[in-house]
Amino acid sequence: MKYEVTTKQGNNYIVSDDSAWLWVEVERELGYTVSQAAEKMSQGSLDVITCMLYKAAKAQGHTKLPSQQAWVINEFETFDVVSEPDPKENLQTASSE
Repeated sequence: MKYEVTTKQGNNYIVSDDSAWLWVEVERELGYTVSQAAEKMSQGSLDVITCMLYKAAKAQGHTKLPSQQAWVINEFETFDVVSEPDPKENLQTASSE
């Protein structure tokens, strides 16, 4: 999925959760598998959501802050989902495996 992040400074940028490495980092940081993290996100877990958004923002060069905590306190304001995965694309990927 793609998310539009709005910062306290009034900047907006798009991040994506498509990177496998992003989910490896989330798993290492929080101890949740991808399925568990997705479930926590769907339940509204701000820890998992902001961890994923911070790691995506850091990887894509949108922040230089050294930690999720620093990012949430000093930059993060809100986010919106701007695109969700296409179910047809997921079916095609699953059927080709």
